Order: sequence, then structure tokens, then C-alpha cells
Amino acid sequence: MLLKSSIFLILLLTILTSNIYILITVAGLMILSNLLFNKTLKSSIKKMKYVFLLYFTTVLFQLFMIQEGEVIFKIYNYYITWDGLIQVGINFLRIFDILLISWLINAQNIFTGRFKRYNELIDIIIELVPEVFVLFRKKMRFKLFFRHILKQIEGKI
Repeated sequence: MLLKSSIFLILLLTILTSNIYILITVAGLMILSNLLFNKTLKSSIKKMKYVFLLYFTTVLFQLFMIQEGEVIFKIYNYYITWDGLIQVGINFLRIFDILLISWLINAQNIFTGRFKRYNELIDIIIELVPEVFVLFRKKMRFKLFFRHILKQIEGKI
């Protein structure tokens, strides 16, 4: 019960705060907790490689799109600013912390019953992220692509 309540408090802290130092502390705590308590950490990281690729491209996109503040670098007409760097760091750490919290919850089997089915469904959806490239390779329409994904999910449940 203590583990559930402490993870819930850390999740609320992660969602509600915009202090980068608190988010760094939570990230360090969650990395340590995952290393100690998560036996499937290595396989979880391997499953997420395509998600990480998409996530890092959005981080880079955000970095170049926030143009307010003191300029650090100038690349052609785009600026990397100090305020943009802090905002991107906060967004990155917030999502990274939530990901680490979800891995810890999944490894400890905290949720049972209905929530466990949702947890399994989310795992299946994460495994199907590379299927997005099927859309581009086969030049599928979105409607056909969603049918393809739903059939994959239905087959695994």
C-alpha cells in the first residue's frame, strides 16, 4: 500500500510541477527504483526504441520552435534559446518520469482486475508503434491503417 501511495504522490508531483530541479530529482529516483525493482527493464527499453526515436524528433522540433528568450545558438534563421531549452527540458523530464513510473507500476503488478487489462492493452499498443511505418511503406489510407492496427490488437487480446 505504501508503494502505491508513494508512486501516486510522485506521479502527481511530476504532472503538477514545472520546477526542473524537482523533475530531475524524480527522474533520478525513478531510474534508481527501476534498476532495483524492475526485472524486465532491459526488455522494456528494447520495446521502446521506435517510440524513443519519435520522441527525440519531437523534442528537437520543440527546441527549434520556441524562439523567445536569450539566444544560445543561431542556425540559419532558427534560434536555440535559454527559455526554449528549459521548457524542452521540463517537457522531456515530465514525459520521461511518467514513462519510468509506468514501467515500475507494470513491473510490480500494482494494478489488478480491470486496470490490469488496460495495462496489457497499453503494452500491446506500444509494441505496435513500429506498425506506423507500414502506413508509409504501403501508402495506406488512414482508415485502412486503423483497421490493420485494430486487427493486430484484437489478435493479441
